[in-house]
Amino acid sequence: MNHDLNRKQSIVFFSDIVGYTLLMGRDEDQAFELMKQNLELHKKVLTAYHGLVIKELGDGILATFETAEEALNASFEIQKEWLKTNELKLRIGLHCGGIILDHGDVFGDAVNIASRVQSIGVPSCILFSSKVLEQIKPYSHFEYVSLGSFRLKNVAKELDIYALSNHPLAVPKRKEMISTIKFQEKEPWKFWVALSVAILLSILLIYSLVWNGYTWEKDKSVAVLPFETIGVIEGQDTYSKDVTEEIIDQLSEINDIKVISYSTVSYFTLGNINIDSIAKVLKVSTILRGSIQYLGEMTKVDVQLIDSEKNKNLWTESFTRNGKDLLTIQSEIAKEISRVLGISLTAKEEAEIGKVITSSPEAYEWYLKAKDHYAKYTLADMKIAAEYYKKAIEIDPNFTLAYAGLANSYAQFPSLSEDQSWYESSLEVSEIGLQIDPNNAELYKCRGNIYYNLGQINNAKRSYETALSSNPNYSPAIGNLATINFSMGNLSESLIGQKKSSSLNPINYKPYQIAGWIYRIFNQPKEALNWLNKSISLAEDPDTYSLIATVFISNDKIKDANELIPKTLTQEPNYKNFESAGFISFFSKKYPEAEQYYKKSILEHSDFEEDLYYVVPINYSFLLLNKGDKIIADSLLKKAIEIREKAISENNDDYNIRLDLAAAMAIKKQNQEALRYLRDAFDYGWRDLFFVTQNPIFYILKDDPTFEEIISLVQQEIEKENQLATSLNRSR
Repeated sequence: MNHDLNRKQSIVFFSDIVGYTLLMGRDEDQAFELMKQNLELHKKVLTAYHGLVIKELGDGILATFETAEEALNASFEIQKEWLKTNELKLRIGLHCGGIILDHGDVFGDAVNIASRVQSIGVPSCILFSSKVLEQIKPYSHFEYVSLGSFRLKNVAKELDIYALSNHPLAVPKRKEMISTIKFQEKEPWKFWVALSVAILLSILLIYSLVWNGYTWEKDKSVAVLPFETIGVIEGQDTYSKDVTEEIIDQLSEINDIKVISYSTVSYFTLGNINIDSIAKVLKVSTILRGSIQYLGEMTKVDVQLIDSEKNKNLWTESFTRNGKDLLTIQSEIAKEISRVLGISLTAKEEAEIGKVITSSPEAYEWYLKAKDHYAKYTLADMKIAAEYYKKAIEIDPNFTLAYAGLANSYAQFPSLSEDQSWYESSLEVSEIGLQIDPNNAELYKCRGNIYYNLGQINNAKRSYETALSSNPNYSPAIGNLATINFSMGNLSESLIGQKKSSSLNPINYKPYQIAGWIYRIFNQPKEALNWLNKSISLAEDPDTYSLIATVFISNDKIKDANELIPKTLTQEPNYKNFESAGFISFFSKKYPEAEQYYKKSILEHSDFEEDLYYVVPINYSFLLLNKGDKIIADSLLKKAIEIREKAISENNDDYNIRLDLAAAMAIKKQNQEALRYLRDAFDYGWRDLFFVTQNPIFYILKDDPTFEEIISLVQQEIEKENQLATSLNRSR
């Protein structure tokens, strides 16, 4: 690929650990730890002085600065820190000259000269060339001494070199430096070894470029880590979150890039970065990291795109902007990443990425404040968020994302103890936003969430599909659509979606859980357990333990299933944990234990009578009737049936409600009604035979021909979906 070379004047910084090989020989672990501390110190100090770490060179570090003042200040701070502990000794060399920036690396004579300057120093010194001295302002706080002119190895002209002499730095003697130069020149064999190594590396590089290529050239995937804020002013740290989110959203518009979701990358911070481990966890070929610094009315944004396999910079850039201009940075960064990765944008992608979220900095400020309150997720904060989103819209009536924020806020009110009518308000706001921008994926996702909460599965599916037609890599819609497809019986489509969702959200347990569930339905127990155990490793959700138990019970491993019960109860007692323990006991035919766990679950669940998807009262009623406790059982069943029939009358098309009603009618021995609801459940997407064939509640129906016919229909659909999933997997 051809890339334009970026030529510029810079201060090149080289630091090197003195005696690192000897230190490694004495204590390898300590040496590695000190090298790690050294890198962290460099990153911290260089960032504070606007320096940019280019790469690590074994025990050395190469960096660049815009000004000599900043380079010398940073060098002085680093040396002072190590002189306090005396654990490491560094040499630092600086030179100013022209460099070439290419894919985040630097080339040019200035790089070689800075390296040579550093190499002739002594421990705890800072050496710099006359080119650096020329840029130091008069009357600065720097003290320095001239060491004279030197002819350095592989440097064409003699160089005047100076040493910073501020306390407590060391200043080398000219005699020592000349001895070092002579020693370097007396060992020509090193030149030939170095040349041989260089030739070998060149051959390997050519081979990798011509035959193998870089991983990022084949696997175009990015993790945008949360931007670090330097010198935080109250309220401004929200901007760093928004920049991260917006860059992710912009990149997700590009079909050829896999970008990790914000919900996943938000777990990582710049202060604790290990590129290798992050890349392995997230399975990405590149990582973007950045920092934001507030300079009066100006804002400086530094970004760095890293080849995670080689731990090498692909691209670095600094943006210093103010007001309106600040709002275009996300688009510029997304476009530059696509350029570096060699992706040609379609006209649609170019247009979507080029959109500026608002033309008003004031509206943007209210938007950021609203997001900050929204994230706190209390009713009071959600109401404040809604008011702030309204203020943003008043200032900029075309601010689409503010409409999305307001719609999302209204959608949260019902779950935070407000009435259901807010769902309608949310839909109305989202409709206004879509009239302004008919391609806004966030607004369609919001509508999908509302329809799903209302049980309008088909409407939810259409909304998520529309979101993805606008933004094919929009992570929230991918995961939600995959779950919708599962609930509609489209198991093969759901499996593909869950796998894609797990690649974009690798630390979210839910996609792994549902993928494992599907594999269990497909009667692939080994694959099911692989996915379910991965889900458990991410979050010990009681529902996942229940699903693992269904794998064991389906394969007559009742003992293994029951060994999971203590694991469901290790966390603080709540109704979900007792529900899971009761579920495993119930389907293991251990009815006394199931009854006790179900009873505890109901006692822990204050709103159980209004919980549409809480199946415990139905199973518990069955157990109570079997022991003759008819009054409580009838009362529980009556309420369970009532809320589900009401939901159906309000156009709720979730199969789970019909499956629950089938069980309730079977308990009441109303077999025809039970079969009718069972057939309805199949028509609305029920495909998991376990919850019927292994459920003692349905034993009363097992000899009925209609029951056998329904089971046969489900089996046929499972086989069809299994074959389709296999075919789709091969085609990928």
